Amino acid sequence: MASVNIHCPRCQSAQVYRHGQNPKGHDRFRCRDCHRVVFQLTYTYEARKPGIKELITEMAFNGAGGFAIPQDTEIGINTVIRTLKNSHAKRE
Repeated sequence: MASVNIHCPRCQSAQVYRHGQNPKGHDRFRCRDCHRVVFQLTYTYEARKPGIKELITEMAFNGAGGFAIPQDTEIGINTVIRTLKNSHAKRE
């Protein structure tokens, strides 16, 4: 059986234990140091992964085409367009 080293995304502590499941059945984890409860290793939707929205805006500002971003990130075109519209509104 393989083991995976899990670190808390907030404090980077390795003192993490399994803390039940979410409604979809994915494992939830809790940090013993900072007591953060909800973080997960698997994501159902690619766009929900940490840092993806920043990656989309960075690719757009670096000149990636409208159809290249969804192909490279494996995210739907409508999600990419919505993210770019919302990021433009936040920058003003």
